[in-house]
Amino acid sequence: MKLWNVFKMELYKNIHGRVNWILMLSLMLINTIGGFVISNQNWMRVPSTAGIMMTILFIFSVIGTFIFLFLYPYQMARVDYRNNVMSLLIASGVSRVQYYFVKVGATLLFSLLSIVLLVILPLLIVLIIHDMRLVFEFFHFNFEIDIMAIGIILLGWLSTFSMLMTAVIIVKGKRVSIFIFLGFSIVLSQIAFVIRTLIMFSAGFGNNWWEVNNTITLLQHLLTMVVMGLIGILVLRKQNL
Repeated sequence: MKLWNVFKMELYKNIHGRVNWILMLSLMLINTIGGFVISNQNWMRVPSTAGIMMTILFIFSVIGTFIFLFLYPYQMARVDYRNNVMSLLIASGVSRVQYYFVKVGATLLFSLLSIVLLVILPLLIVLIIHDMRLVFEFFHFNFEIDIMAIGIILLGWLSTFSMLMTAVIIVKGKRVSIFIFLGFSIVLSQIAFVIRTLIMFSAGFGNNWWEVNNTITLLQHLLTMVVMGLIGILVLRKQNL
C-alpha cells in the first residue's frame, strides 16, 4: 500500500467521524452565541435571566471546548490500536516509521481544524458582526506579536502532542495512556524548572532575563518534541502488533 493512500485513508476516516463533527459544530454555535452575549454591553448593566443563562452556558462551552481540543487528538491517536487497524496496515507492507509520520500529520491537521472551528471562527464572526474595526485591530495586534512568542506557542502545542502520541504508543492505545501522558508532563516540567532555575541564576537576572527565559522555553519544547518523537518511533518499531 502506498503512503499517500494511507494518508487519504486517515483523512477519510477522520472526515467521516460524525460524532466529532456534531460536537464541534455544537460547541462552535454555542461559542459564537455566547460571544455575542459577552460582547453586548447592555445586558451587563441590566442583566436579564436569558443573558445570565447564556453566559453560564458559554462558560461551560468554553470549558468543554478546551476538553475537546485535548480529547480529540487523543481519541484519534488511539483509535487504530482499538480497531486493530494498525496491525493490518503494517501487515500490508507499510513502514512503521512512515505510518507514524502519516498518523501524526493527519492528527495535527484535524486538531488545527478543530482549533479554527471552535476558537478562531467564532471569535471572527463576533468581531465582524459586532464591530468591523475590531477585526483589523485583532489582526494588527496578532501581526505585532513577537516571533519568539509564536514559536513558543507552536512548539508547545507540538511537544504536548508528541508526549500524547508517545504515551498512546507505549501502551497500545489503552486508556491508561492518559496517566502516562500526565506523568511525562509532570516529570519533564520539573526537569525543565530545575534547568531553567540553574541557568537563570548562573546568567543573572539582568535586563534580558525575559529573552533568556523565552529562549529556554523554546529549546525545552523543541527538545521535548524531538525526544518524545524518537521514543515513539523506537517503541513502535519494536512493538508486537
